[in-house]
Amino acid sequence: MILHTIVSADIWFEHLMLTIRTPLMVRVFEIVTFFGEPTTIIGFAGVVGLTLLYTPRGRLFVIGFVTTLAGAAASGFALKDIVMRARPGGLIPAIRETGFSFPSGHATGSMAFYGFVAFLLCRWYPRYAKAIIATTTALVLMIGFSRLYLGVHFPSDVIAGYLLSILWLAIGIRIVGTPRES
Repeated sequence: MILHTIVSADIWFEHLMLTIRTPLMVRVFEIVTFFGEPTTIIGFAGVVGLTLLYTPRGRLFVIGFVTTLAGAAASGFALKDIVMRARPGGLIPAIRETGFSFPSGHATGSMAFYGFVAFLLCRWYPRYAKAIIATTTALVLMIGFSRLYLGVHFPSDVIAGYLLSILWLAIGIRIVGTPRES
């Protein structure tokens, strides 16, 4: 019963997105979705990881950072293979995507990466914590919404990706603990 309700809500929402889609906004959300692409996240994570390794206060965070990203990615890929949910079909997709839909890799990756970076920045610059959290939240929500607007995921895929990453963020942050030099 619950699964049927979720699937019905997913389909309803995807049809709603189809009714409000415009060519201009498709282009805008293609740009937004770029910031959640696995290759983009991997590239950014490489830069952040190397920066952490080569700065004294950054070294304290490397294990938590790697655990968050690797855990989120591995469990996300595993869930895709276990659930094997097809992506939205028919007229709904505005762009071509392959692979399974659940959970959204863009939502998972963006929450894990940008979330951990926000954690780092809040630790290092606590006076800007509200702005950092607001900016990160807006970016991650926009990336998730871009996947819905472009019609390549259902809402439950995006929500599951966020929840999965929140779990890994909590683990990564717990690993870091309270470093003396932050």
